[in-house]
Amino acid sequence: MMGGTRTGRAAAQRAGVLVCLGWAAACADGSPGVSNPIPDLPLNQQRTVTRTDFNWEWPFTIGVGTLGCASGAVVFRSGNVTYALNDAAAKGFASPRPIQLTVDAGPRNPLARIKQDTRMQIFAQTVACRASASAEPSPASAPCTQRIRDTHGLTEDELKQIEAEGRERRWRPLPAEYTSVAPLVDEGLKLCPK
Repeated sequence: MMGGTRTGRAAAQRAGVLVCLGWAAACADGSPGVSNPIPDLPLNQQRTVTRTDFNWEWPFTIGVGTLGCASGAVVFRSGNVTYALNDAAAKGFASPRPIQLTVDAGPRNPLARIKQDTRMQIFAQTVACRASASAEPSPASAPCTQRIRDTHGLTEDELKQIEAEGRERRWRPLPAEYTSVAPLVDEGLKLCPK
């Protein structure tokens, strides 16, 4: 009975070795497993990447995709859409903006007595005041911002504090600031043939 167990164990070990050798042969061409391949790009010029590969430098709202490179054009594919990550790829591929995270620095000194939604509205109103003042020859900003302060019971310093927070956090109507895709571009360029 003991001999049968040894024979069974030896057969299992041989089978394990064969499976490992088969795996190695399948991957011998250097192409990693790619779950969502980029069309018309050789598999050895693309690989699957995840949020954990880049930690805090991951720039997207989605957690996994395919990174690829051809002739210096670095692209990222997810959800069957291929996005351009550098200027060389800009023509012919979608912008990554729909999946790209925005930078949102936490406020250094928020005006805690007023809810954030209200502070965001006040900020948008002050931006509009400043924009209308710069469009007109006379300084119309002062009466406009005074109305905002009066409406919300703010001091001049409190209004400045809200404006500073709005600029720090890129509140609307300011354009969003997006996280950098540079770490993915650097990795993607390594996939281009030399």
